[in-house]
Amino acid sequence: MSSLPSITGEGRWRGISLVVALALGQAAAAGVAAFATRDVFAAFRDTSVALPVAALVLVASAGVAIALLRFGERVVAEKVGQNYAASLRLKLFKHMTRVSARDLAERRSGALSLRFVGDLAAVRGWVSLGLSRMISSLIVLPTATGALFFLNPDLGIAAGIPIAIGLMVLAAAGPRLGPAHKRLRSRRARLAADMSERIPHAPELRLLGRVRTETRRMEDRTEKLIDAALERARGAALLRAIPDAVSGIAAASVFLMALNSAAPGAEAAGALAAVALMIQPMRDLAGVWDRHRAWRVARDKCASLLGVPKLAGGGPAAAQPLTGQAQRLRFDNVTSGALSSLTATALPGRKIAVIGSNGAGKSTLLSLAAGLELPASGTVTVGSRNATGLSARERRRLIALVGTRSPILAGSLRRALTMGADNRPDDAVVMAQAEAYGLAHVVERIGGLDGRVSEAGRNLSAGEIRRVLLARAALSRPGLLLLDEPDDALDQDGPRLVEQLVQDCNATTLVVTHNLGIAAAMDEVWVIENGELIDRGKPCDGIVSRFIERRDSVPRVSAIVPA
Repeated sequence: MSSLPSITGEGRWRGISLVVALALGQAAAAGVAAFATRDVFAAFRDTSVALPVAALVLVASAGVAIALLRFGERVVAEKVGQNYAASLRLKLFKHMTRVSARDLAERRSGALSLRFVGDLAAVRGWVSLGLSRMISSLIVLPTATGALFFLNPDLGIAAGIPIAIGLMVLAAAGPRLGPAHKRLRSRRARLAADMSERIPHAPELRLLGRVRTETRRMEDRTEKLIDAALERARGAALLRAIPDAVSGIAAASVFLMALNSAAPGAEAAGALAAVALMIQPMRDLAGVWDRHRAWRVARDKCASLLGVPKLAGGGPAAAQPLTGQAQRLRFDNVTSGALSSLTATALPGRKIAVIGSNGAGKSTLLSLAAGLELPASGTVTVGSRNATGLSARERRRLIALVGTRSPILAGSLRRALTMGADNRPDDAVVMAQAEAYGLAHVVERIGGLDGRVSEAGRNLSAGEIRRVLLARAALSRPGLLLLDEPDDALDQDGPRLVEQLVQDCNATTLVVTHNLGIAAAMDEVWVIENGELIDRGKPCDGIVSRFIERRDSVPRVSAIVPA
């Protein structure tokens, strides 16, 4: 199981040490301000003394110094917080690239995205605004208290007792924010997941007559979110109100003690100045509790995600990397998802169609071959290596997967076409493949290879997206080609393009398809039903005809099937 990065790791301890130094500077400036204030007020009583220029300069200088030191502290702390959030963000992302595709698919995309927005904001807030302010407060408060006692022990006791009681109240009330933060985070995650699921389909929901129903659902979720937010806000506001109440009580206590003990007015003024300087650190501590509770909830959620098991690494065999040439693909007694005890071998360079009914386990077979999932039992090997143990470079050089969820990221068309290519081809080669797969009009429409493709290819039609994926697979020149319904959304040219890709690639190929015309053009056909390999053979041996008879159905695309 992975753990969260250390807050002091990767050189962040230097920034935290600087925060400590800046806090010590603030504490020293606060002490100087208290004593200088005493000297200024002493001059009011003794009119024979010249204008206390030095004391006035010290008061002003201490204020400026505190302001500058707090500014520096905030900047340094923000840098530390941002650095830590970036470190955690990268660790989460890298971890997610190593988990099973099935484990990832079980999590709602909105809740996952919250890890990288709300949760990381809470993490950054704790490190940059919580931890740093706690350090500063725990240095300034004892220093200011010491200055109070040095000025006048009686006045120190008078101010110290209310402040100590206030700190104890903060310590007792702070943990109560934990459940409120947990409820707020949970309801925010639900709403984010609902919105991210529905917004891309908003026009279709209107077509289905679901707008009113979904609006009511959003309103209900929003009301619950508001209730949780108000609960947290009330708790946080109560914490922040405590220092303000304490400041008034402490000031009155100092006045009372000064009057009863006939303490010099200058010492009382200095004590009040020290009390005033202590209130801001107390307010900071109130905010620290709020941020700490948010941090704990976010930390647990991030740790839970990092706790999802990763796929197995390469092990000692990784010392001998596979080349990009066609490799043998072996499934040995594999059970995973719908698949049950499946054993089969695809020889190097063999073109194999995988057919069967929906839910039989065909797509799972491709995910296992690509190393995107770990079988519950059995082994999947590519060449001499475990499929999940290939290095990133080996995967890029060896495997091309065209699936129902293959990514098209926002960026240039060139980028969309060459993602996965081990060595990016020049533009002439890219254009040649784009034209070969019927994308010439797309290139012209969006402004060439530098033209922008929207997120998930939303400015392309479904058929154009599929053509981009086929061209990308051709440009990657893989040794293992995995195609899941490759002609889906394509027009009448679809089967021809798929066969063109398969024949042009000197790769071991698995093609999951319901198009029996495509299946008939392969070297071999595997028939999977209910997770089991029930038949296999060459198309010319009549395997496709037997499948049709067994299913008693008509193929989606009519084709002349060899007898």
